[in-house]
Amino acid sequence: MEPVEASLTGTLRIIAVLILIWAVLRLIRNRSAAAGPPKGTNWAAPEQRPKGDVRIERIKEPDKSSSQGSGSITDADFEEVK
Repeated sequence: MEPVEASLTGTLRIIAVLILIWAVLRLIRNRSAAAGPPKGTNWAAPEQRPKGDVRIERIKEPDKSSSQGSGSITDADFEEVK
C-alpha cells in the first residue's frame, strides 16, 4: 500500500468544510434555543420579587420517628478477616 500525500489545497478544503458544517449546526442550535423551552417541560416563571426582598426558605427535615429517613439504609453484619 502506497502512502498518500496530502496536498495543501485538499487540507484547506477539508478544514473549510468542517468549519461550514460547524457554523450550520451552531446556527440551528441557536435558533432552536431561541424558540423557548422544549415542549413537555414544566418550567415555572421566575418569581418577581421587589428589589431588596430577602427570603429564607428552609427545607423540611425528615421525621426522626420514621425508620426510612431520607434513603434506604441497611445495616449489614461483617466478619473481620485476619
